[in-house]
Amino acid sequence: MSRIALAAATVLSLTAGAALAQSTTETTTTQSTVPYIPAPPPAVSQTTTQRTVDPNGVVTDHTRTVTTGTEVGPYGDTTTTKRTVESTTSH
Repeated sequence: MSRIALAAATVLSLTAGAALAQSTTETTTTQSTVPYIPAPPPAVSQTTTQRTVDPNGVVTDHTRTVTTGTEVGPYGDTTTTKRTVESTTSH
């Protein structure tokens, strides 16, 4: 009987030890980074003004402004825009 009791006690102690050995702690760290996107060059604006005077003395100003710029989207895609504004004024 003592052999059975000894065997049972051994099995119990091995099972308890195995249960303690199986408990683990796991830590996961996740770091997200945005890819480096260089800043776009500043917008460039060019204005041209032309003034004419007709034989009756009427003065006409013609102004043309062209603005060109580049934008960078959140995924690194670029968009180049060109805007032209023209105006004519007579005095």
